[in-house]
Amino acid sequence: MAPIPSQSDEYSLLHIERISQYVSLSPASLNSPLPALCASIFSPLLLSYFPPAKGIVLAYEDVQLSSTPPGSKPNSSAAEPLLLRHVDEYTAPFLWATASLLVLRPEANKYLTGCITHQSKTHVTLSHLNTFPVSVTKDHLPDDWTWQQAQSGKVSKGWDGRLNDEGGCWVDADGEKIEGELQVRIRDFDGRMDGRGKGKGFLKVEGSLLSLEEERERREKGQKGKKRANGAARTTGEPIEIE
Repeated sequence: MAPIPSQSDEYSLLHIERISQYVSLSPASLNSPLPALCASIFSPLLLSYFPPAKGIVLAYEDVQLSSTPPGSKPNSSAAEPLLLRHVDEYTAPFLWATASLLVLRPEANKYLTGCITHQSKTHVTLSHLNTFPVSVTKDHLPDDWTWQQAQSGKVSKGWDGRLNDEGGCWVDADGEKIEGELQVRIRDFDGRMDGRGKGKGFLKVEGSLLSLEEERERREKGQKGKKRANGAARTTGEPIEIE
């Protein structure tokens, strides 16, 4: 398989990657090679990490079949017949299949848009492209947001296995309920990286609604608060917190 240079925007998480693969064609599919290869080669890549494309395949288009690798011969005005290659006595012939893949490449500190799907006292969960979950813990929410408890004692089990307090919502400084779409900065992400992670939810993204500068200031304030607490503990003889 041979990646062809991408023409994508470097500031976007979505990229178009032209990928060529040398694949075999089942003898039963000789009458319809194009749909057969789409079903057996490219469709299984959807919603999974594909190493040659360096990202998660969301869609594909413009599938072309050829006897030789793309770019190995000058373009000819006359259409050339598709010739398949047999290797030794192997019954399935080989050919080149090329397609343009729409690829999602998460990157730390870049932004994505997500729609809120769940709120609890500990975190907010969003959905990116209606497929990939994005979790923002309360430590990465704005300082002026507060949790409004509407029903006490209501809990549920989250995607990470922890019990979460529900029965309420987050509100901003004006008392407006937080809902709809939000711009989230990517802190970290994890998922299947072997090309077999098919289906929704295989990719998990940890995000933040704070900028890098805001998070830096919050950490510095936390460290100063610990130092003041340790200083007071020294004067009273209380146990000192070790960082």
